[in-house]
Amino acid sequence: MKKYAILLTLILMFPGCFGDDEEEISFNGRDLGGSYTYKFTLEDAEGPLWSLQEQEGKVVVLAFIFTRCDNTCPVTNQNVKMVKDTLSEEEASKVSFVSVTVDWRHDSPSVLRNYTADFGYDWPHLTGSKEALDPVYENYGVFPYTEEDDSDEGYTVAHPSPTYIIDTDGKGRVVWSDYDFPVDLFVDDLRTVLEHY
Repeated sequence: MKKYAILLTLILMFPGCFGDDEEEISFNGRDLGGSYTYKFTLEDAEGPLWSLQEQEGKVVVLAFIFTRCDNTCPVTNQNVKMVKDTLSEEEASKVSFVSVTVDWRHDSPSVLRNYTADFGYDWPHLTGSKEALDPVYENYGVFPYTEEDDSDEGYTVAHPSPTYIIDTDGKGRVVWSDYDFPVDLFVDDLRTVLEHY
């Protein structure tokens, strides 16, 4: 009887040693469960190459846009800007924001530089050759296709608009599929990843 009393006392004194008290982590966006992410390297509009592999140690927010888009992309970019502006200085220092164009034919580095300057988007906007971008689109579920229109270029680009949160080990944690994601809930997810991964 004395042995059982001692054991019970120990259990009450050290509950973490005998029970599963791990906090359950949940997200507002779609939970990717730490899935594999394709490690790409593309051209930054500001000149150097930008590599996802080199971002390890930081959380990455990854979006897909193109400069001639006049409906969904401006909303996505504005939402990303609002997310960035919501973070504290300390939080922002631990996050890399990046956008990848879905219109490689038009969005050269100089076009992207002018675009980011015009709208005050101060994170890397990436481009590259079709051969470099196709595996990025495939691995992140972005399948852009061109549609004829009456613009000077003669086409526009239709595409899904996922925005990813990738953890410090380069694993996919959350994706928001809607171009107009709720900023407050996205920030909640980003802070959860910052805290736990």
